[in-house]
Amino acid sequence: MTEMNFENIKVIFVDWYITLTSLMFLNKLKLEHPDLFEKINNEIFHNQDAWHLEWARGKLNYHDAAEKIAQANIVNKNEAEAIFKDCCSHQSIDYPEIFDLFLILRKYNKKVVLATDNWDIFEYYTIPSMRLDRYFDEIISSHKEGYLKRDIVNSKLPFFERYLKENGFSYQDAILIDDSLVTQQAAKACKLPVFEVKNSKETLDFVRKILKEFENGL
Repeated sequence: MTEMNFENIKVIFVDWYITLTSLMFLNKLKLEHPDLFEKINNEIFHNQDAWHLEWARGKLNYHDAAEKIAQANIVNKNEAEAIFKDCCSHQSIDYPEIFDLFLILRKYNKKVVLATDNWDIFEYYTIPSMRLDRYFDEIISSHKEGYLKRDIVNSKLPFFERYLKENGFSYQDAILIDDSLVTQQAAKACKLPVFEVKNSKETLDFVRKILKEFENGL
């Protein structure tokens, strides 16, 4: 998106991974036990069944995921669950100052919503450990909505539908900040405005630009 009428923005959806943080959820394990990380990471993301997507859609939970890792003879189920908890409890974003910008935007009566394709462990461990609820009006995760952001049903994006309807917003009232090409394509197909980023610095710069527009009275 190259042109945007900032005055029309009522809700800003912000993606998590890459958009706000460059750290994958197993980053702590990667630093401390790289060989074990490689095995678990491959089982989750490079399994031919692609079960990590069903986990993200809430069809599986973290107990199921831990069991799959145990069945692959990497670690036992309890150990896998402990790794999930430890890694997800030690997360950070690349530019913490963006949280202050979100709070200022909210003072302009703009909703700032974290919109992430994520798993139940994000809700159980990352959100509370980082106290993310302080900075966002709402946190929407695919594991609770039952859909990924890319999923299209009847020319709609069900990931966003509940929030938009509950708050009386249309797609044109919103903008999504996201790095994922497949998500960007789905948003464009359904006429949800999207700002494409490649990294968290671009996200920071764009949020600063939005805020500057409001501070200058548009």
